[in-house]
Amino acid sequence: MAAGSRRTHTPAWQGLAATLRGTLLLPGDSDYETRRHVWNGATDRRPLAIARRIDAEDVAAAVKFAARERMPMTVRGGGHNVAGLAVRDDALMLDLGAMNRVEVDAQARLARVEGGALWRDVDAATQPPGFATTGGFVSTTGVGGYTLGGGVGWLMRRCGLAIDNLLETEVVLADGRGVIASERQHADLFWGLRGGAGGLGVVTRFTYRLHPVGDVYAGVAFHPIAAAADLLRAFAAFTRDAHEACTAMLVFTTAPPLPFLPAGVHGQRAIALAFCWSGEPASGAEAMRSLVGFGQPHGRHDGVMPYAAWQQMFDAGVPAGDHYYWTTSQFDALDDASIEALVPLAACPPDPLCEVHVHHLGGAVARVANDATAFSSRGVPFFINVIGHAGAAERFAAVRDWTQEARAALAPYARGGVQPNFAGAASDLQSRGHDVATRTKLAALRAHYDPDGLLAPVRAD
Repeated sequence: MAAGSRRTHTPAWQGLAATLRGTLLLPGDSDYETRRHVWNGATDRRPLAIARRIDAEDVAAAVKFAARERMPMTVRGGGHNVAGLAVRDDALMLDLGAMNRVEVDAQARLARVEGGALWRDVDAATQPPGFATTGGFVSTTGVGGYTLGGGVGWLMRRCGLAIDNLLETEVVLADGRGVIASERQHADLFWGLRGGAGGLGVVTRFTYRLHPVGDVYAGVAFHPIAAAADLLRAFAAFTRDAHEACTAMLVFTTAPPLPFLPAGVHGQRAIALAFCWSGEPASGAEAMRSLVGFGQPHGRHDGVMPYAAWQQMFDAGVPAGDHYYWTTSQFDALDDASIEALVPLAACPPDPLCEVHVHHLGGAVARVANDATAFSSRGVPFFINVIGHAGAAERFAAVRDWTQEARAALAPYARGGVQPNFAGAASDLQSRGHDVATRTKLAALRAHYDPDGLLAPVRAD
């Protein structure tokens, strides 16, 4: 029987509040409105209550309460998921935001990270001793949801996905028990946590492998939109044999008023090459020369910088509270037909804030067997994210329609499935986030670890 189906009385909130060292927020409390809102301003849902926890014992108490009440739960880490999975109507939100400590063991090259941390918290702790692990393209992304969905980022082709560097997790199960999940303990659970997109327990701590990463060679070059097709072809050719230290992407965007761009192109549609070379910086410029030096850009800014600085370079472009709707498609190739379908749509969005991101995978990502974890997209050479973005609510419908039209236009050239972290709607995650074999295995794991569906990761849209 589904969670919530037997609850016919008002939950004993005072009893839960008395067991928490953190705070319990109910509708009408001063901080309730603030914490129910997540990064995507298009998400407007009202949980029954928000339990703000400070440690794993708080998590266990809240989970046991929800289990007794047969009350569905959601978990908020960074709250950055575009589909708003951190919050549901008529559910208990477990808010991990205060659990953001990061402990670094430089000698063992490990980072132990609490479930509410952001990637900028991890970078701040790991960079001083000269280490990093794969984090999100935006530093305000939460560690938890990002990792559970797989975790692509600037270091992935050299160091693997976030889940490939995940060594151990501390998990509170749906019945309130705390367990360790790793290759040696609860290995089935550990498999599902790595790319399964949640719904198997509340992860209160992640332990990651660290890699030596200090300065990187990175930058961006803005090109005229008229050069988009040729740049896409050059990108496809370069990334086919790119060194694993190189991760790059193309971004259809509106040129911002950056000092290295001519004033005449500010506010005009452009296509930007963004790149990060995480190997020896001195060799990066030569290795990237053919792509970075392509064509006649409006302007280019590149050089050697701290990895953590590059990680925060794009934060300002995705402010919390704006309205977002994403779609994503995966491709075996960027050929002329897919390029011809993409460029007109990407060049003329309904809002200047909208973007299209063209990514490549390969390298360390592809060296792991596709069934070794619950991440189903390892063999995908390219994926394209259509980023619907509006600052005003009244423009949201138009950008949502545009993103859906773009996916439909690209569908004839795309393979099936999407990466969980880029599923713009819960229905996409449910139907397209994993291949059939993975979806079947995940369903069996959820039936075992959460038979009442208290932590079901998706909801009807």
